Amino acid sequence: MFKLIFISICSSIFLLIVPASFVDGQEKLSVSAEAFGTLPNIQTIKISPDGTKILMLKNHGGEVVIAVRSLSDKTMSEIIIPPNKGKYNWAEWASDERILASVRFPGNKSGGRSHRLRTERRLLTMSWDGKKVTNPILPLKSGARYNRRNIVYNEREVYQPQIQDLVVDLLKDEPDHILLQLDIDKPEEPAVYKVNIKTKTRRRILRGRRAIDWWIADSNHIVRYGEGTTGAKAGNKVRRLGFYRKSEKSEWASLFDYDEITETRPFYFAGFSKDPNIIYIKALNKKTEKLALYTYDISDHEIVEKIAENENFDIDNVIMDENGELEYYTYFDEKPRYVYFKSEGQALNRKINDYFPNSSYSIINKSKDKNKIILEVTSPQVPISFYLYNLENDEIILLESNYRELDTGKLSEMKKVSYQARDGLIIPGYLSLPKAPASENLPTVILPHGGPQSRDSWGFNYWTQFLTTRGYAVLQMNFRGSTGYGEAFRDLGFHEWGRKMLEDINDGTKWMIEQGIADPNRICIAGASYGGYAALQTVVKNNSLYKCSVAFAPMTDITSFLDGLKNDVNYKSYENYIKSDDWSFADGSPSMNINSINVPVLLAHGENDLNVKIGQSKSFFKKMKNADKKIKYIEFKDGDHFLDNQNHRIQFLREMEMFLAEHL
Repeated sequence: MFKLIFISICSSIFLLIVPASFVDGQEKLSVSAEAFGTLPNIQTIKISPDGTKILMLKNHGGEVVIAVRSLSDKTMSEIIIPPNKGKYNWAEWASDERILASVRFPGNKSGGRSHRLRTERRLLTMSWDGKKVTNPILPLKSGARYNRRNIVYNEREVYQPQIQDLVVDLLKDEPDHILLQLDIDKPEEPAVYKVNIKTKTRRRILRGRRAIDWWIADSNHIVRYGEGTTGAKAGNKVRRLGFYRKSEKSEWASLFDYDEITETRPFYFAGFSKDPNIIYIKALNKKTEKLALYTYDISDHEIVEKIAENENFDIDNVIMDENGELEYYTYFDEKPRYVYFKSEGQALNRKINDYFPNSSYSIINKSKDKNKIILEVTSPQVPISFYLYNLENDEIILLESNYRELDTGKLSEMKKVSYQARDGLIIPGYLSLPKAPASENLPTVILPHGGPQSRDSWGFNYWTQFLTTRGYAVLQMNFRGSTGYGEAFRDLGFHEWGRKMLEDINDGTKWMIEQGIADPNRICIAGASYGGYAALQTVVKNNSLYKCSVAFAPMTDITSFLDGLKNDVNYKSYENYIKSDDWSFADGSPSMNINSINVPVLLAHGENDLNVKIGQSKSFFKKMKNADKKIKYIEFKDGDHFLDNQNHRIQFLREMEMFLAEHL
């Protein structure tokens, strides 16, 4: 059953259809740990090519399942397809009748350069009603030796490539086939195969090349670009390579080949043009120091023309349409921005922004005729919601929303701010204040992001809103090294993992005090991954700013953290990024500076964390206890790096709430 809501915006009226359950369930709303900690109801929604069905990655009793719903037959029950093993990564329509999906699970099979516990990924195919679920990649018998044409078989062992879900092309005009890259011929040198997802037969169409990690096909389904990294365990060079060819029968040519340790990347591949001699690239505009969009002549190895730029922000995604023409690009200021190249797209962008004036949106996918669009819409006070926009009748239907038991009326605005670091660098960030009469002298949580080569953005964040509804002001800063503000700003993070990045965070805390927002006697710092590391190491650097620290899945010993990456092809790049002549790994490791941590610590880690090993927290906890420091440690059985288990997430929020209430 649906309820009709007519909304007038900018003197125009459009029809928004809302399921009655979204309106009638308001009496159950709260801001409890359960309301925030429940996994998002929907991760994504995709519409089928014919526009008659949607598939969803949906939270079903704490487990992410595939759910399929008919848009044409309202009497048909929703079909639930749980994973037989592991967790779903993504799901996509291969055709109107078949679905492709990826699952992940921990594994420890040897292969290639790595023998440690790692994430295995598999591809599944199924009919749209959840029947005939199968892996289209048959197991391969393999021995210890490989050549480029054949596998030398050993009957005692079955070889399964670790990564089997990297689809190069869905081949929408051939619904039974996809282009898939697999490192069958030689580990970590993926070739491209044309796979029949019904019969499981495959044919290699492109042989793997040394150091190429991923391939891209053009709009005619010809693989014409490849990129990757090669790095020897001995020596200090890590080479990044890019290869291109003009056509299926042309020879491959090098686009770039540089050392990631000592040289600067010349550009990023952004797309093919109609002219085989010309490609689109993102490259640094030396005047603005931001990534701009250009055309590039691969024969002359030179930039031809600047296509688009933003003076203040990097161009992010560049999207081509199904005809291989530029459709739009995105950039982030306080929220994502779409810039279309053609008038039809510009009109669509204006209309969607008029419909959702105080939100940001993303187009997830479209029906084949482009008349039906799935939109993802969010804002700091509105968790992600998914809409079906029918362009034929200008109708928008709310399909699903996340955190449906959350009282969004109590959520806080997110204000764009900036402050000056001690060396004069301007640090951008976001400030969220609790909905309360007082806006000064507030208990405060400093919340640095993980990565560290990532960024915080404008939008709903369950950590942030959980904290503001408890009365805390929250500052999230994009310290030097964060992405989105230009290559120069990002590169300022090199060699500053344990120094200036942390100083930027502490300078943000001081700014909060100077502005009168934060009560200097009631400030805590919290974070996850690199943010968890920062939550500990900022206390080491300045043990007078904070009254407590909350760290989830932190790196605590840089040397042992890097030791765990030595078999990784990118190890030298990681090491070079972190190391510095101005501070030692011991100086920058919380575990080596226990005596400088004089505040209570809440520490939590997932048992099966494959990004930051749980030993990082175990050893830190042991050292803190031996030094008689105040610390509470929580270990989540079978937990991962992302709090993807619903019970773990709820428990963590409860523990953090009690911890902050005690110490602030």
